[in-house]
Amino acid sequence: MNKIIVNLFILLLVSFNVNVFADQTKQEVKASASATYLGNEAVMIESGSHKILFDPFFHNDYNTYQLVPEAIRNAIFNGEKPYDGIDIVFISHAHEDHFSAKDMLKFLINHPKAKMVAPKQAADSLNQLSGSDKVMAQVRSVSLTYGDQPWSGEVDGLIIEAVRIPHAGWPGRASVENIVFRVSLEQGITIMHMGDADPDDSHFRPLEAHWQQKITDTAFPPYWFFSSAQGNDILNNRINANAHVGVHVPVNVPQQLKASGKDYFSTVGDKRVIHQH
Repeated sequence: MNKIIVNLFILLLVSFNVNVFADQTKQEVKASASATYLGNEAVMIESGSHKILFDPFFHNDYNTYQLVPEAIRNAIFNGEKPYDGIDIVFISHAHEDHFSAKDMLKFLINHPKAKMVAPKQAADSLNQLSGSDKVMAQVRSVSLTYGDQPWSGEVDGLIIEAVRIPHAGWPGRASVENIVFRVSLEQGITIMHMGDADPDDSHFRPLEAHWQQKITDTAFPPYWFFSSAQGNDILNNRINANAHVGVHVPVNVPQQLKASGKDYFSTVGDKRVIHQH
């Protein structure tokens, strides 16, 4: 009788450990996403059933930056793996090394279930094109002026928050609607794409409540944030992000960046695992 009880206890213990391991495995699967570099500030984020793109369509490299290769562009337009099922395309701002309205129109026509979330300047540029009436229902325009409180919305089940941070070179480019997007994915992962943000804490400090409201697992700042004490302080102490991967890196990577020990994207196809912290 005692032997039977011992065996039953062992079976229960094994069953409990298996279930605990299974639960831990499920949590690990749910707690990660991936980021794939496409060129300049173009990044694809995959998390669970969602795929989103940042700044994928542009043509001007200013003889400095990495274009998205034509093969990848065509795969995105055609919905070929791994670029099939794109839910949302985010545009940080309407500069030629980040945004092409014609390409965006083509993509949205090809993919009527996809959405674009972009600053008003980019949405207005798209709206001026012939045929844009077919896709404007797919467009979510973010209208923010400098100093506004954060914008937030839900698109395809994703929580999106946006703030207007001036374009680098402030105040010389004050008219540019540069948007820093913070996106919460369904697996509990939060990412941030910063566009061409200016690394001056006077832009970030008034939004302290916004940054502290939520932890960002990985932020994608333009690489010049790594080049100044103030930029590094914003990344490490202001925006509440646990990891940073630099973007907008020139094809010829600056020696200072190479020697910095900072993480950055510079080779098309590079990937990073985004861990929930």
